[in-house]
Amino acid sequence: MFPIKYIENNLVFNYDGECFAYYELIPYNYSFLSPEEKYLVHDNFRQLIAQSRDGKIHALQISTESSIRATQERSKKEITGRLCEVACEKIDQQTQALVDMIGENQIDYRFFFFFKLLVNEEEISLKGIRKSVSMSFTDFIYEVNHKLMGDFISISNDEINRYIKMEKLLENKISRRFKFRRLEKKDFGYLIEHIYGRAGVAYEDYEYDFPIKRLKRETLVKRYDLIRPTRRMITENQRYLEIDSEDIITYAAYFTINNIVGELDFPSSEIFYYQQQQFTFPVSTSMNVEIVTNKKALSTVRNKKKELKDLDNHAWESNNETGSNVMEALDSVNELETSLDQSKESMYKLSYVIRVAADNLDELKRRCDEVKDFYDDLNVKLVRPFGDMLGLHGEFLPASKRYMNDYIQYVTSDFLAGLGFGATQQLGETDGIYIGYNLDTGRNVYLKPSLAAQGVKGSVTNALAAAFLGSLGGGKSFPLTHLFGYYISHIPFVK
Repeated sequence: MFPIKYIENNLVFNYDGECFAYYELIPYNYSFLSPEEKYLVHDNFRQLIAQSRDGKIHALQISTESSIRATQERSKKEITGRLCEVACEKIDQQTQALVDMIGENQIDYRFFFFFKLLVNEEEISLKGIRKSVSMSFTDFIYEVNHKLMGDFISISNDEINRYIKMEKLLENKISRRFKFRRLEKKDFGYLIEHIYGRAGVAYEDYEYDFPIKRLKRETLVKRYDLIRPTRRMITENQRYLEIDSEDIITYAAYFTINNIVGELDFPSSEIFYYQQQQFTFPVSTSMNVEIVTNKKALSTVRNKKKELKDLDNHAWESNNETGSNVMEALDSVNELETSLDQSKESMYKLSYVIRVAADNLDELKRRCDEVKDFYDDLNVKLVRPFGDMLGLHGEFLPASKRYMNDYIQYVTSDFLAGLGFGATQQLGETDGIYIGYNLDTGRNVYLKPSLAAQGVKGSVTNALAAAFLGSLGGGKSFPLTHLFGYYISHIPFVK
């Protein structure tokens, strides 16, 4: 079942009566940080996770596409001077060469965070009880109309306004540690269509909207407008999905974590950061996190401890030796119990799903093998469950819920913070003079010398500098003199 009931700005309502606030986490440069700075980022991310004492968190890393032509056009707008026309002509030639070499779009990773909004307990009063009964009766009438008609979905304006106020408080709290951007309707449309196999459309060029009819007490929206981005024919096979979008067929496979057989050392095992450099093909990841309060987590751990002790006692009574796996599990449980009791932190039920897609089955198999090898090197064992592809596919949808409990991992906030979510390697600017491409990520690198000494908001440094490094006679002078021309006297260079 498609989970989304209604979208209001960056709020998504589902059919389970839940509301999620959706944000894009602006990627942060992780490549040149010292170990101390990496630990600082780790601690900030851990606090971001730990501040949610209850509810759910959904994190998505999505491989989107960005337009090369749009970037080059933005660069042309920065040109001034008498040779403007000549420079624009050169950029057009450069654009065509890049498109011929790379294609119209290049892969770009985006990171999204979704928080479940929890309704505060209201003071019990006769007026509050009447309002609650009235809303319940209204929801019942809406549901009956939906079952009978099926065309429109309606939602109470009071409910929308209540969650809008809560979202403002949440946004103010989470933006203290990282930069976030509220999502819009077109963002949700792109996410859904991307998951359903659409390709070749740049993120910034995508358009999606649906008309709503806002009445005095309720808001109406056509159900078709909400499910429109899912217009694909999906054939489920045992270990992959075949997604037919008329003009192209996409094959998608889904992995989940079967077991974590070793420690993920930090820093050096930031999965989200290193997989951007490892894979030459797009990989998307979903983390569906359910928060288990400290009290409930301690109860679960102590019950598990009793089970392990019973196994140990049974082995002793039957004159057998206790298995090493039982003793190791008992040690781990004791360590976890002590940690939870001292820190008073929550535990997290993690459903970790990886999506790999390709244009044919042979390429899909090759990519799946490469992904499994990458995670094996990090002591993480992946599994591709038979017959569960469509359910795991649904975990990527906004406002969705966990598909199954068979592959849940109980983790701490330290584990989640150590995955490097949002970490990326950023070289150069988003547009400007094309220098080349990043060997690690494959992304084009641009430099904008005019930013020097301008005090631009958000810039890392006000004293812009560039360095051309290489062996003697390796060709450093050639790009230096031919790429920059006029700017060579306005910007300090190291050669």
